[in-house]
Amino acid sequence: MLSLILPTYNEAANISNLLEMLDGVLAHIPHEIIVVDDNSPDQTWKVATETSKLRGCIKVLRRMHKKGLSSAVVDGLDAAHGTILAVMDADGQHDAQLLLSLAENIRQGADISIGSRYVEGGSVGSWVRDRRIISTIGTLFAKRLSRVPVSDPLGGYFVLKRSLYRTVRPKLHPTGFKILLEILAAVPKGTKLSEVPLIFRMRLHGQSKLSLRVHFAFLCQIIRLSFRLCTESLRKGGMALFTGLIVASALTLLPRVFALRLLYTDASFRSRTQSALTTVADREGWLLSDIDIRSVSKDSIDILHRDHLRTETPVRHCTIDLSSSTLSCPQ
Repeated sequence: MLSLILPTYNEAANISNLLEMLDGVLAHIPHEIIVVDDNSPDQTWKVATETSKLRGCIKVLRRMHKKGLSSAVVDGLDAAHGTILAVMDADGQHDAQLLLSLAENIRQGADISIGSRYVEGGSVGSWVRDRRIISTIGTLFAKRLSRVPVSDPLGGYFVLKRSLYRTVRPKLHPTGFKILLEILAAVPKGTKLSEVPLIFRMRLHGQSKLSLRVHFAFLCQIIRLSFRLCTESLRKGGMALFTGLIVASALTLLPRVFALRLLYTDASFRSRTQSALTTVADREGWLLSDIDIRSVSKDSIDILHRDHLRTETPVRHCTIDLSSSTLSCPQ
């Protein structure tokens, strides 16, 4: 089943036509439509509720004490039951027919499919020059934060697998307008992404939600995600360094461990060795702590001895015969 999330705020003039259009587009696909409305003053929630009485597949989630497009999308996705999850705007700027292509990409193996304004065949439509410039700059920054190659990380029209959403959900911090960027910054590497050309339309009715506050929220999001990326990189770098030290230490110690393997694997040999070392140390007046076992064989032990910090005696390389506890220290 496909679950389509429609976040709304003051879209009473658009929602009825959109729901009717979606009814035709999704006629042959098992689906549910979840309208998430932030208690719109124009009573978008009421219009959507009236429509839902005629179509059982429509659900309305009226949020009384929360606002924000990203958090509305996340609340809708959390409430969805479909194995394929979709998000689109409710203002008429997204082509409803494109939903079929986006969903088909998921069925063909993509993990996430995006309606892109910046692939061949896509367009930002009749945006004014200033908005084009702002969008281009924002997109350049956002692409750096995505874990997978993408041309339009700031779009609002996308479809993804429920399994992928479950994976990224703990990392989502839904503030501002750009929930897609939040998702792309959290997906695992190797996630399969596809993009479908999207021609961005002018909204049919109502006013754009873009404002200085929205731009500031986006800037904060970019800074926060950049900081998280840097932190993760440093953590991975630290882990790589730690792993390297472990490997280097293991390679250094491995020959020594191999040379002493009988001490680790044979309890009776370990007992014989201890007895021979104690006998030699008592006879020679050595401390056991001054003896360094270098290697062992079934019949003998190779050691290094030095009276640490007590005398100027040089290091002596000796062999102890296990059968007789005799000590041999070649000159």
